[in-house]
Amino acid sequence: MVLGICGSPRQGFTEKVLIRALGWLEEKGFSTHFFTVRGKELGYCRHCDFCLRHGRCALEDDMQGLYPYLQEAKGLILATPVYNGGCSAQLKTVMDRTRALLVSHPDALRGKVGMGIAVGGDRIGGQELALLQIHTFYLLN
Repeated sequence: MVLGICGSPRQGFTEKVLIRALGWLEEKGFSTHFFTVRGKELGYCRHCDFCLRHGRCALEDDMQGLYPYLQEAKGLILATPVYNGGCSAQLKTVMDRTRALLVSHPDALRGKVGMGIAVGGDRIGGQELALLQIHTFYLLN
């Protein structure tokens, strides 16, 4: 299964591009799952180390439903709008919150195929830097 995570708080082009990418994968025979941060309750990682002591995150929110999909997926697509030359705060939150998953399952993300999508709406750019954040997340995990 390929998990697509849309890091946009709005229903817009980032979501459309990700859904199209997942559709292409389905046409090639892959199963997919779509997750969006839009409308979700996702608290920021407080680096409180609760996960180190208890093997799970102290925050009980919509991230809990994403953890099993992150473990099951063979591939990940992280999609983000470009905000101030980087990824959205919502996608950064998802990436930061994987800490709790990795404490209890250190290899949960290892060896997965990863892809990044960055959608920018102006001429200033920033897609490269947003993709750098996503690629760095993949390299570190």
